[in-house]
Parts: sequence; C-alpha cells; structure tokens
Amino acid sequence: MPLLSLRLRTRLLRWLLSLFGILLIVTGPGVRAADTTLTLPLDDTTSLSFVRISAGSFVQGSPATEPGRGTDETPRTVRLTKPFLLGEVSVTQAQFALFVRETGYQTEAERGPSGGYGWDGKELAQKKAFTWRTPGFPQEGNHPVTLVTWQDAQAFCAWVGRKSGRRCTLPTEAQWEYACRAGTSTPFYGAKVDDLAWHRANALSATHPVKSKQPNAWGLYDMAGHVNEWCLDWYAPYPAGDVTDPVVATAPTGETARRVLRGGSWLRDAKHTRSAARYRNSPASRNADNGFRVVITEE
Repeated sequence: MPLLSLRLRTRLLRWLLSLFGILLIVTGPGVRAADTTLTLPLDDTTSLSFVRISAGSFVQGSPATEPGRGTDETPRTVRLTKPFLLGEVSVTQAQFALFVRETGYQTEAERGPSGGYGWDGKELAQKKAFTWRTPGFPQEGNHPVTLVTWQDAQAFCAWVGRKSGRRCTLPTEAQWEYACRAGTSTPFYGAKVDDLAWHRANALSATHPVKSKQPNAWGLYDMAGHVNEWCLDWYAPYPAGDVTDPVVATAPTGETARRVLRGGSWLRDAKHTRSAARYRNSPASRNADNGFRVVITEE
C-alpha cells in the first residue's frame, strides 16, 4: 500500500510540474543520472525540450594526430562554471513556423531582394524563391529549420525567452562542443559516424527528421551532421592557454567578421561532423544547411 501511495504522489507531482512547463523526465540510458530534461510548451501542441548540462571541464579542439582536423583546432582546456540547458534537437520547421505565425516575423531571406541559398539539385544557389519555407528539398514539421541567419536564430530565442520567462540565446562555441562531446575525447561521440550524422555521403542532398540518428551519451541528438548550428561567438583562433567560460563577444580586428557554426551538415563531408570541427560564415548568410538550437542559461 505505501508503494502505491508513492506512485500516486509521483504522478501527481509530475502533472503539477507540467502545468508550469517544468516537466522533469527520468533520463534515458546513457544520460548521467543527475541530468533531467526540461520541456517548455510553446502552444497546445508544440514544445521545446532541453537537456540539462552540468558545469565541468573538457579539452576543446583536437590533437595534431586526429584525421581530418583543421588548423584552427589547437587544443585547450576549457572550464565551464555554470550549468546550462541545451536543446535536445535543432529547432524544427514546426517550432519555427509557430514563431512566425505568432509574431509575423520575416526572415532576412524573405525580406531581402535576393532570397537565400537553397538546393538547386546540384549545389546551393541564391534565388528569391529559396527561404526557410522552401529550401529546395521537401521538409516536414519534424525536420530542422534551415535558411535562417544568425539574427533570425536570435529572434527565435528571444521569442522563447518572452514566452517562458527564461534567458534564452544561442550556445557559446565552448558550451556547444562540451555538450557535443558528452565526456568523450574521440573525433566523434560514437563509434560509427553513419550512426550519428547526416553528411554528404548518406543524406541524399536533404534534411531528415530530427532524432533519426543515435544521440550522444547525454541525450542530445544531431550534434554531428544534419545542419550547421549557429553559435553565439564571433569566429577567432583559440588563444593560447586554459580558459574559463570563454565567449568571443567582439569580432577580431583585421579579419572578416564571421559567426561560428558547429556540427557539420548534410552538405559537407563526414570529417566536418567531428566534435572539434569548426565552421564560420557571415551572420547574414542564409543557407539550406544552416540551422540552430537554443540554450537556456542558469544563474
């Protein structure tokens, strides 16, 4: 009888928490026992799910012996002093469509005279017809949204913040790699890249439903491949020495001002989906292989 009573109390507690958008779910296999997920309802049918990532340290970058590494991946030890909540998946078409319906927001590709860079069957090409609604290949609501600029992504984050009362933004590059690695130091967070990532050789020139590949050990999906994901930082070489809570808040002088993207994409080779692989582009770029995920920072 006491066991039944405990179960009833647990169910009641979960129901009450879900009313406030703070549904705590028991973590699945492979996720650290201390971690939980947070579900934020956006409307009656659409929500955003997050995984809580504890504070900690890791080696960012890659060793000189790592196959496929870039010259901008000089390793350094990074300490992150605050936990954060990172989107379980990239923001999807359905989630972005709700944002647009509620706010009337137009992306930079829609406002501009030339559109965005969509897939023309051979390569990314700029046309007025290419926007997040029409990237050049068919998409459903559970595909990652693409053809969004850095500012478009930040506008979505601000909308989620207003709805939830939480501090929502893009992850820093250090947060992104720390969460991607999930305690690993290998080139990929799993043994076989095809089990983790959509990339040029297996994606058939298109996106796919999120969660189609295996998650990492902390329960995050599509951190390797699928879409390049915008980060908060301006792109710059890693400075020498260990760092704490790094973020490049100002574009480096003397270089083209570009924002960081991480993860690789359906358009790029598998080596670009490594945990350490870095990419960058103008914050106004609107490509059919660029997307993003949201971070909630905790004080």
